[in-house]
Amino acid sequence: MNETLLTWIIFILAFGGMVVVHEFGHFIAARLVKVEVEEFGIGFPTPGALTFWISKGFFFLKNGRRVEIPKNFRMPVFWDELVDREVKITVDDVDGRLILRTIEVVMFDERTQKSARNASADDAVEPREGVRKNVSRNLVKAGKEAGTTTLTDVIEEVHPGTRYTLNWLPIGGFVRPKGENDPNIAGGLAASAPWKRLFVLFAGPFMNLLTAMIVISVIINQMGGIINSPSPDYTGPEQILVTSIVPNDPADKAGLMTGDILLEGAGQPLNKADDLGNVVTSNVNKPTVFLVQRNGQDLEVTITPLMNAEAGRPMIGIGFCSGCQFEPITGIVQNLKYSAEFTGAQIYALVTLPIKLLRGTVDPSQGLLVGLKGIFDIMSQSVSSDVQAANEPKPASSSSSASNPYNAPVNTLSIIALLSISLGIFNLFPFPALDGGRIIFVIPEMIFRRRVPHQFENVVHGVGMLLLLALMIYINVRDFIDPISTKLP
Repeated sequence: MNETLLTWIIFILAFGGMVVVHEFGHFIAARLVKVEVEEFGIGFPTPGALTFWISKGFFFLKNGRRVEIPKNFRMPVFWDELVDREVKITVDDVDGRLILRTIEVVMFDERTQKSARNASADDAVEPREGVRKNVSRNLVKAGKEAGTTTLTDVIEEVHPGTRYTLNWLPIGGFVRPKGENDPNIAGGLAASAPWKRLFVLFAGPFMNLLTAMIVISVIINQMGGIINSPSPDYTGPEQILVTSIVPNDPADKAGLMTGDILLEGAGQPLNKADDLGNVVTSNVNKPTVFLVQRNGQDLEVTITPLMNAEAGRPMIGIGFCSGCQFEPITGIVQNLKYSAEFTGAQIYALVTLPIKLLRGTVDPSQGLLVGLKGIFDIMSQSVSSDVQAANEPKPASSSSSASNPYNAPVNTLSIIALLSISLGIFNLFPFPALDGGRIIFVIPEMIFRRRVPHQFENVVHGVGMLLLLALMIYINVRDFIDPISTKLP
């Protein structure tokens, strides 16, 4: 398959999947705490969405009787429009439960009409002579086969179940809890207890972090283990383990492979990263012999270091880990332990990044926000690297997985895991409209037992959403004007 097409497929599935997983977390949490969900949609909300499933619901009549709405009962109008209206229904009595079969309701649509000669601006306030109301009467029906019992009554309260929709813009997803922003709607999210709202809000980011941990566990399983860095107090020789190869760069053309250990360069021992840097710098454009250990055997590889214009220094095109050791991981418990630790380390790195940027301890480029194009460009590199790794000839040695752990095509999975962690942490940022911004309004309520007026909270989140949209537009436009130059190692 063409690499560009493959990248697009992976990008849409991965990026959209992260958003769907996030929203699914909110959905599951809402259902667990008995908060009604009106809609769970796949894709960006668009008019004319395809409803492919409706869960069971119910409503109460004025006489107090409860009527169950079967799954996939298609109603041509919103159920909320039927509240306080008289309906004619047929039901079946199943073990004492009333199951809806058909429903009829008369819907009145009042339109004010006036003759042109009597029309004036004041008519918008109060109808005058020459103004008349035109009332249209529409009979709305739903249901296929009539039930055994007919009832006529007024609907007092309705709980229609969840609609599952497929929207026309297939990127991401959304969840629409009942009464998300209005605490006056019974059974809705805003009307629920503070701890329930907190649980629902945290569930989305948690699902992203859990997904990242699962992806990382798959990576560890694919690699057969993990690469352990040396302890901080270690002072001995640091073997240089090649963890990745840049396609079409000198190391790639010379036949160097991921998992190789660089022992010597130009006849000089390579005991640490600085030794490798010195050899590369002093041999620009010169064919240089490197002694390499591969699968327990020593061999020579001739590489010609070249000046890299982007980096402004000579390079051979490898990513490496200095002083690292490979540790085989076989058990599930051990795998999950390391996956959780790695996820936690990435969370810590993201949370502390703003502080490090302010202190100037990290390069400002590491804190650069990236838009959709930037993410696509990074993913394109990872897909290309994985395609190359998948096409590399496999060593005959049965111990190759232990000695060449990074030969597995896992770069794209690594990018997906990091993006999932970033999405989860970003949504916990205490900014209006984000989950973290909503959490900020819930915590004081739990402490002081007094709620911030929901009208004020909604205004704050509305302003926050506008600012977020403006930031997103700026970031994505900048991606085209000043594209990222980051290269995967």
